[in-house]
Amino acid sequence: MKTRVLALCLVTALCSLALSAQNIPPGDDVWDSLGGGSTDVTLTSADWLALCGASVPDTAVQLKGFNIPGLGTGDTSVERIDAANLPGIGSTARISIQLKALSLVNDGAHPCSPNTLRVKADSHQEKGTMTITKTSAAGGTFFATVPVNAVIEAVNSSGAVIGSTTVSGSLDDESASPWSYNPPSSGAPVAGPWYPGVDPVTKLPVRVCRIGKKILPARHCYRPRPKCKAISPVPVDTASAAAIEIGTDIDVIAVETCTLTAQTTTN
Repeated sequence: MKTRVLALCLVTALCSLALSAQNIPPGDDVWDSLGGGSTDVTLTSADWLALCGASVPDTAVQLKGFNIPGLGTGDTSVERIDAANLPGIGSTARISIQLKALSLVNDGAHPCSPNTLRVKADSHQEKGTMTITKTSAAGGTFFATVPVNAVIEAVNSSGAVIGSTTVSGSLDDESASPWSYNPPSSGAPVAGPWYPGVDPVTKLPVRVCRIGKKILPARHCYRPRPKCKAISPVPVDTASAAAIEIGTDIDVIAVETCTLTAQTTTN
């Protein structure tokens, strides 16, 4: 009798473990934004006037990520507010998400040059949705709609803000993006079992792009964070790192000094 009870308890525990393993808990997705023409926003003539007094028509500006302290090379953080229950292949879960942090700077010249444009999340963000589908035992695909309220500042070479404007809209996935239960073969260590932007078959990180068409066009492309190893002996301090980025037009990995390993991405 004791043996039967013990066996029943063991089976129950294993079943509970298997069911819980299908759940994707709430958490934060941290991304590296891609520059080089992959991320941009169109600002109105009124925006440019508010930023630096420039009288120009609606003009697009190219952007790139500028990492956030505490997030390694990450510059964008989106919170998954709800847990997603995916009991079997073909299961779909719809959850709430919300932009948590954003840090971008201009990538190249713009109407307010040589000032630096700095983009950050506004204090108020609306909730969006993410639809997650399990297509195999290894992972699946997801679609997301992310409302964005952002503050854009023009900063001079002394670090002073000379003008600002706010923009808002909603960014939607171009197409289904992959996710995996298993971590990428190359990437920053992140607790599972949810690895967005990772192909569940190849275990390689891929590029994810979201497009905004509300009010004015915007595009935000990013990928999972690569591996980041500390360089010794001198860390970069927050203030001086920010000053380097603002005062010059070089692409600096600031605040958390690291080297980036090679990473394969696909479109």
